[in-house]
Amino acid sequence: MGTQVLFSFRMVPIISGMLTLRRIDARALIQEAGLPAEALHNEIIAPLGRVQKLLDLAATHMNAPLFGMDLAERIPQGTFGITEFVMRSAPSVEHSLKLLCDLGALINPVVDFRYSRRDDGGYFHFAVPSQRDALGCHLNEYTTLLLVRQFSEVLGERVKLERAWFAHGRRTHAEDVAVRLGCDVAFQSADCGIVVAISSLDRRVPTADPALFEFLMSQARAQLSNLSSRDIVTQVARVIEARLPSGAVSGNDVAAAMATTLRSLQRHLADAGTSYREVLQHVRLRSRAELMHSGLEPAEIAKRLGFASVSSMRRSLDEDADD
Repeated sequence: MGTQVLFSFRMVPIISGMLTLRRIDARALIQEAGLPAEALHNEIIAPLGRVQKLLDLAATHMNAPLFGMDLAERIPQGTFGITEFVMRSAPSVEHSLKLLCDLGALINPVVDFRYSRRDDGGYFHFAVPSQRDALGCHLNEYTTLLLVRQFSEVLGERVKLERAWFAHGRRTHAEDVAVRLGCDVAFQSADCGIVVAISSLDRRVPTADPALFEFLMSQARAQLSNLSSRDIVTQVARVIEARLPSGAVSGNDVAAAMATTLRSLQRHLADAGTSYREVLQHVRLRSRAELMHSGLEPAEIAKRLGFASVSSMRRSLDEDADD
């Protein structure tokens, strides 16, 4: 059964404009998707599935299989406010990627952003804990191309990607996605992400401004502190990840680590549209994929994920994945 993770979305007016140009009734599609009429004019917070349905409907009516990428091409500069401006004033592309991870909650707290540097480039990941396909086909591709486009505009040249991957599957037009991103692309991965080439990572951002950067960072920190709390699902996912090697990842263990009760934790997760079991499964699947990529042996991976053996890991993760 799909979870009802709440998602903040502000692009319906742009989608409406795209539909109107094709003489498609945007209001009718918004209503069919189960979204409020106010989405035509304002940012909304709605179940992720309904936002995904709107993009699916728009893609079908416009005969646009890469609708998410088409949408990304139409997002004006400054749409994401202070987070975007901080990234533009940062010293380098790599610094900006790290900042997006730190300030991502200001854009959408449901999305978990991560970054690490390896010998072959900068690995930028994003996922939605408990959602196997992350944001879904169109929103995953929208997010990825928007990120590349934003950095390319700032640098004045195309950011070079070594490769990209997505959590969702694609039966058609996979090669078109690769062309739009300019790199090899994989689907049905544990999360979504890109590898930014070293040559792009170290580039100085032409709009870098140390004084402006410090001022904007102080404003961004203030906004973060004013958030009532970081998304509960992301909080739980991070606590689980830190405790995986010890194996102490029962609901009671994690609730205690978060200074709450299991009943309270379960209630908050249910309010967010998921369960503790789903979040734990997501974290383990994602962590296994990352550890496999690093070349570790299955026995070591099982140990790091808190399993007693490789067979128990496979029973838990692979059998559940087939449900």
